[in-house]
Amino acid sequence: MKPYNKFANVYDEMGADHHSIKMTEYCFKIFRKFHIRPTTGLDLCCGTGSAILKFAEKGIMMSGLDQSASMLAMAARKLKDYKVRLYQKSLPRFRLLDTSHSRKIVQFDLVTSFYDSLNYLKNQTELKTAFKSVYAHLLPGGWFIFDMNTPPALKILWGGQIYAGLTDNMGWVWQNDYNPKTKSAICRTTFFQKKGELYERFEEVHVEKAYENAVIKKVLKTAGFQVKGFYRCHSFEKPRKGTYRICVVAKKPA
Repeated sequence: MKPYNKFANVYDEMGADHHSIKMTEYCFKIFRKFHIRPTTGLDLCCGTGSAILKFAEKGIMMSGLDQSASMLAMAARKLKDYKVRLYQKSLPRFRLLDTSHSRKIVQFDLVTSFYDSLNYLKNQTELKTAFKSVYAHLLPGGWFIFDMNTPPALKILWGGQIYAGLTDNMGWVWQNDYNPKTKSAICRTTFFQKKGELYERFEEVHVEKAYENAVIKKVLKTAGFQVKGFYRCHSFEKPRKGTYRICVVAKKPA
């Protein structure tokens, strides 16, 4: 089954959106540090729209992009009280056109991507293509803020690990494996969702690849970005050797 299909129906219930909510709180600290005052924003791989909601509540006119129609349907319900444009597009290459001018690309002050979304890109070529697409959709002087899993995260937190959880209405089991040669990991997920007196079982497979910090910086610069901050996520400290998640603050030159 394609990732984030039926998963969309239980995503918030299992608390999978908590990271994105926490990232918005971190972003507001980043805004203050770098004196960023965005009025428009695009959230890549926006999922059920929890991050968009937090930004919209602060007055930022947001848009969202996701390849999953199921996720976007959940986001549309959550964001019904806000003027949010949602696009069904997939990375690495995307192009959003202004509805009033069919050849004009929509541009934003801010583009964000949270919770491993960019780790789904399979190689450096795809990573570069995605960064170039983001660059094209930023206004001059615009900002790109994202987080990613690191090689230690996939090796230690994913490699050979099994995770499980249970709520009143569902249960899940995640089985993970790590390939050190490719620095990629596979997560085989099994869900049991309550349907009346019975439970419906469905499965998804998720594959992530981790990139060395130096590679991420190099590809960003190749795409035209200035790297303004490279942190251990949720802090303003430099990543350490065993850091599991990094956050990057990049800027399109004015």
